[in-house]
Amino acid sequence: MLHFIKKSLLLSCSLFLFGCATSNQAIERKNYHSWENDIGYSQVVKTDNTLYISGITSEQTTFENQIDDIYNTIKKILADYDVGTNAIVKEVIFTTDIEKLKAAIPARKAHFNGKYPSSSWVEVKRLWSKSHLLEVEVVVVLP
Repeated sequence: MLHFIKKSLLLSCSLFLFGCATSNQAIERKNYHSWENDIGYSQVVKTDNTLYISGITSEQTTFENQIDDIYNTIKKILADYDVGTNAIVKEVIFTTDIEKLKAAIPARKAHFNGKYPSSSWVEVKRLWSKSHLLEVEVVVVLP
């Protein structure tokens, strides 16, 4: 009987600890444009101390102007959470022209103050709009 009680107690404690470790975390979603709901996504999703920022694009006409516009938009979003680009830990850039992206490395680097994120650059056939040359998504860790 004592053996049964010990096993039951151990099982109860394990279930209690497992329940504590898997408690639900709050997920916050933030839209910056009314059309995000029409398409079915959120520009920013926050869980615990991590932000996931959906792909940011630009309507500027040149590659370098799109880079500046995109990173300035990202900086505005980051400012809402009281952080800068040094909080970006992962970046994915989708581009329709990888050679132009390589040539624009200085323009991109200028937005990071020497603290660069992990990054992937992917050339694609086309983005949402034919005028989009880049789309940048980032993951941010908040302090």
